[in-house]
Amino acid sequence: MTTVPYVELETFAAQCLTAAGASQQDAQATASLLTRTDAFGIHSHGLKNLAGYLEKSRRGAIDLTARPTTEVDGPAFALLDAHHAIGMVSGTQAMRTATEKAREAGIAVVAVHSSTHFGAAGLYALMAAEDGLIGLTASNVDPNMTVPGARGKVLGNNPIAYALPAGRHRPVVFDISLSAVASLKVIQAREDGAEVPEGWIVDGAGRPTTDPSRYPGEGAMMPMAGHKGYGLALLVDALTGLLANAATSDQVPSWYFEMDRPNDVSHAFLAIDPSLFGGSPDYAARVESFLDRIHAAPLADGAEEIRHPGQLEWRNYEKARDGGLSLPPEVVTTLETAGHSVGVRPPWV
Repeated sequence: MTTVPYVELETFAAQCLTAAGASQQDAQATASLLTRTDAFGIHSHGLKNLAGYLEKSRRGAIDLTARPTTEVDGPAFALLDAHHAIGMVSGTQAMRTATEKAREAGIAVVAVHSSTHFGAAGLYALMAAEDGLIGLTASNVDPNMTVPGARGKVLGNNPIAYALPAGRHRPVVFDISLSAVASLKVIQAREDGAEVPEGWIVDGAGRPTTDPSRYPGEGAMMPMAGHKGYGLALLVDALTGLLANAATSDQVPSWYFEMDRPNDVSHAFLAIDPSLFGGSPDYAARVESFLDRIHAAPLADGAEEIRHPGQLEWRNYEKARDGGLSLPPEVVTTLETAGHSVGVRPPWV
């Protein structure tokens, strides 16, 4: 593991993006989200993807200079066209718009189309929670998951996330994709020559298998909890591509494996201002008390504590802020590739 000071890593990412053509504002917003994602310990959705974003931009499938524009605007809703901007730019603008509208209307939803992979969905929900609001974020993605009764890839494992202000606790953050497991774990098992547990994938005929050797060329991920994950993935498409009159997950190209094509994903951002609902104590204090009651539940044999969603990630974050980010070798390698592609020297070289 290579340990890099937080600020140095964030600065390096921003410099790469500006060297590739992004404005200082957009580069800083993107670098901040990616670095924070790694600090939370979510390396699959953080800076590991920077080289891919830069390459996609070089090929014209991401526009690092694009700014989302508003197509539909109302007191508690909006629809944005991202114009193939990098997803962190469109995601940040959309959630900021949702929170501003929610402070006036109590609740607001903003949909975005023609966007690109936006990293970890929970980071956008967290924006709302850190402003004292309830945040919910969802995105469709390219098809990588089967559905009951089908063979092959039918829907994306569309991520969905929420975040809550929590008083003296750091905000609650819950962020999941809707397949049984992240596809990267299947790919890693394939590279290691190992089997995967039952319930993770199906083969090319749609039959459950523990052999990942042909994935992702053949087969597909299985939905989380069977029909439940399927139903929630369909809901995400209903709130994103269908609501925005754009591509649904069965029509979305892969942002990574189809570098020459715009990703064309859609996102949805929901913000609720709990202060407008009244009550005493305030909402964040009520969440704090609720969490305290959960933490005080009797422990199972062998358990040391009960954690709420996001608590482990916040511990990772605080450690990274104080002592630097410990980056896995594959993240270091991809960051060196990113820096080399735009002439920016990584801080550890």
